Amino acid sequence: MAKVFVSSTFLDLKECRQQVSLVLRKMGHEDVAMEYYVAEDKRPVDKCLADVATCDLYVGIFAWRYGWIPKRNNRAKLSITEMEYRQAVKKNKTCLVFLLDGKAPWPADFIDDDKTRIKRFRDRLSEKHS
Repeated sequence: MAKVFVSSTFLDLKECRQQVSLVLRKMGHEDVAMEYYVAEDKRPVDKCLADVATCDLYVGIFAWRYGWIPKRNNRAKLSITEMEYRQAVKKNKTCLVFLLDGKAPWPADFIDDDKTRIKRFRDRLSEKHS
């Protein structure tokens, strides 16, 4: 049984996250995702990064939202989602990356007004994982 960290922005990809979690559990793996977090003393960023470090596999799902950017201890102004991905790479985790096709229709409410960050991140992901 593998421990798999599922990463994405939340509201826009909620259904995708649910499907990935369901498939992982049916396969006998443990899915680790923010949906299972409970209130605790640890900051959400620290909890996510610690979970990525202890997982066997990282699954990243990306559409057109960059995600929440914590203000504290974040000079690079990265979203938690990008931090999770970078942590997986840093810890030499196998990364399965899924990008919504650029031509696929997507609800406008789930697309960042300024796509600069998400486009740059998607381009980097595409180069490394194509």
